[in-house]
Amino acid sequence: MKTARFVEDEMNKNKNLWKKGVVVAAAAAMITGVVPSVNAFAYGAYDVSQSTFKTDTDNSADFQNWVSNVWQGGEGAFSGTDQVALTPGSDANDLNFGWYSESKGIPAVMIWKVGAKGAAEVFTGTASDISAANWQGKTYTASNKVNIENYFAENTKYCYQYTNDYKEDGTSVWSEQYTYTTQSTDQFSVILTGDPQVGASGSSSDRQANDASVARDAYNWNKTMQQAIKTCPDAAFLLSAGDQINESNSNTEEVRKTRESEYAGYLYPSVFRSLPIAATIGNHDMNGSDYSAHFNNPNSGENLGQTAAGSDFYFNYGDALFISLNSNNRNQAEHRKFMQEAVASNPDAKWKVVIFHSDIYGSGQPHADTDASTNRIIFAPLMDEFDIDVCLTGHDHTYSRSYQVLDGNVVDYDISSGTVADPEGTMYITTGSGSGSKYYNLLNYTPYYIAERTNECLPSFSTIDFTDDSFTIKTYDYNGNRYADDFTITKTEDAQSSDEVIASAEELLNSTDVTYTEESVAALKSALEELKTVKTSLVTAEDPLAADVIAKYGTDADPVRGYGSVKNAENKDGSVNRFKKGLSTLLDKTIYLQVTEGKQEQSADYTAEKAPVIKGLDKATKAVVDAMNALETVIPDGLANEPAADGNWYYYKNNKVADDYTGLAANAYGWWYIQNGKVDFNATGLTSNEYGWWYVQNGTIDFKTTGLAANEYGWWYVEGSKINFNYTGLVANEYGWWYVEGGRINFNHTGLVANEYGWWYVEGGKINFNYTGSAANEYGLWNVKNGRVDFN
Repeated sequence: MKTARFVEDEMNKNKNLWKKGVVVAAAAAMITGVVPSVNAFAYGAYDVSQSTFKTDTDNSADFQNWVSNVWQGGEGAFSGTDQVALTPGSDANDLNFGWYSESKGIPAVMIWKVGAKGAAEVFTGTASDISAANWQGKTYTASNKVNIENYFAENTKYCYQYTNDYKEDGTSVWSEQYTYTTQSTDQFSVILTGDPQVGASGSSSDRQANDASVARDAYNWNKTMQQAIKTCPDAAFLLSAGDQINESNSNTEEVRKTRESEYAGYLYPSVFRSLPIAATIGNHDMNGSDYSAHFNNPNSGENLGQTAAGSDFYFNYGDALFISLNSNNRNQAEHRKFMQEAVASNPDAKWKVVIFHSDIYGSGQPHADTDASTNRIIFAPLMDEFDIDVCLTGHDHTYSRSYQVLDGNVVDYDISSGTVADPEGTMYITTGSGSGSKYYNLLNYTPYYIAERTNECLPSFSTIDFTDDSFTIKTYDYNGNRYADDFTITKTEDAQSSDEVIASAEELLNSTDVTYTEESVAALKSALEELKTVKTSLVTAEDPLAADVIAKYGTDADPVRGYGSVKNAENKDGSVNRFKKGLSTLLDKTIYLQVTEGKQEQSADYTAEKAPVIKGLDKATKAVVDAMNALETVIPDGLANEPAADGNWYYYKNNKVADDYTGLAANAYGWWYIQNGKVDFNATGLTSNEYGWWYVQNGTIDFKTTGLAANEYGWWYVEGSKINFNYTGLVANEYGWWYVEGGRINFNHTGLVANEYGWWYVEGGKINFNYTGSAANEYGLWNVKNGRVDFN
């Protein structure tokens, strides 16, 4: 079942898809604000108050046995705050490790290829002082970090163990043995989750040693991850869109202990001993340093985008660049600096993926048009600036997939087939709940930018498949059933964005190297103006609220309170507490064109007739590409000074090949014989023009040839490649010596003829070297011997 079209399918059945190469028929681009008034999404909306998921879990015998025998009894998993967490390294050859220990030593990881423990290598790291107590009476004093760099090969299985205190004398106490398998970097898959928020489901025993909320959520989170790895067994790593845990503060001892219980629940799934975690910082993670104590994130050393939990980080895997931003920090300049560094690390990345917590283009009721919209004015411009392909978010515990969004505008493509090729803009994904600990209702209107959404009350996860030319996301519930439609972005080799096409067109028009015909230049200028109109008509003006929010971030004058509502307003969910129209150009475009100020819209009343939608960008861009390809070079009449694409040299007249012309023509390289408008390099012989008759050899006059040459009119004396009609005398060729008269051999002449070598007897125009006898001329009768007058 496919998602609803953004605009009626019938209007765009034949539309092809472009971003960076554009191959559809040219048509006038236009901008419209029509969106469907009826939502027809595949998986739909649910009233979360009717969900029985929590009680269903509690009543499950499997859950009760797990709590008794695993979580609280048996292995006592609820105290496992010290579980090792793998995180991606800077690239696919690297891997980072992090874990807690109760005493501080020299942390180390021993690793080897399966079957080759004798060749194991030991990598040591650093231990940082912490004080992290849990409800089970353990106090951890060290956060251990080990980075292994330039070690791992593709598609290889490794074993590893770790120790809190490495000793070279062989007395180190090592952990049990685990495995880690690397994947291909050309084609690979990852798992995406969001908001497990372990501990959020709520119980009467919250913030106690046997916190039932943590147990319930850890159990379901583990089921999600077990199903995820079953669905995607070759996953290279996990992308977690934030809110790993629930407690959002760390200001009391009981809260800090509960956070550690929640981390024990988050890290409980055994798949995490083999699956690296790239966990972005959520608003429930941000206020505790325990996040950065558990996770050893790569490329985070500059602490840009920092809160108490940690900062931005990035890593590369094959042709993909992954950037994690801390959306709890609204310092746009820091995030921009960080993204510049990240992009510079892999400037040729085929895929650029950003992950952060706040769903700036989401569809959940609590956040999508309050705090997330505040973050929209900070983070959305960065997605446009750095040409991000996909932005992965969480926060609203509801799944949604956007259309392509550029500067707050939906770029309209036909996605009825579940795919889009070379699109402009960014696709935004909002993840559902990874554990089912908390669900939210969807907004009571469908934002214009939403292509698909659902809040079915089951834990969910996604898989993302990367190839050299495609990005495919598939979403499932924790039972392995489809939770949303699959969707694919494809890329064409050497495709260009509309901005790149505009730059190329302007460069051609401004070039003085080549002159084009007036008609083709006019066509290109017209197409270019159409494209620029599409590009500029919905440009968002500079946002005054963004500047204010950025400048006052973290100060007492900060205009934002809590979840993005106006400061000092208590009801964060009421539209009355949204930022008012006129404060933000981007929010005026992306919210106030849809939501009537001051009241909650009912879905039945919603029409959204002014939603900002760019239609025809692909066609307008294609039209410019076509016009560039159709530019006609002004070709001077005559023979070209360079060969055509097919290697031939052509003679032109009126800007086209003069295939009716045969004769001689000159260019910068000489004179050439043209036959039917093309230089004939096989031509050898005599031909004429207004300057005389010329000897052509291999298609050209070399102006050096002197001798005899024949045509249909006779044999001629050529001097400097030109017939000399003034010449009379004897000339030799390979056939003998000949009498030339007026430039032509006179085959009728018989008699004596002189040259510098003597007098000769010519018979039928040719010296007869076999003749001996008498011959007369006007000077007398002469004795000829062997064709020559013998004066002796």
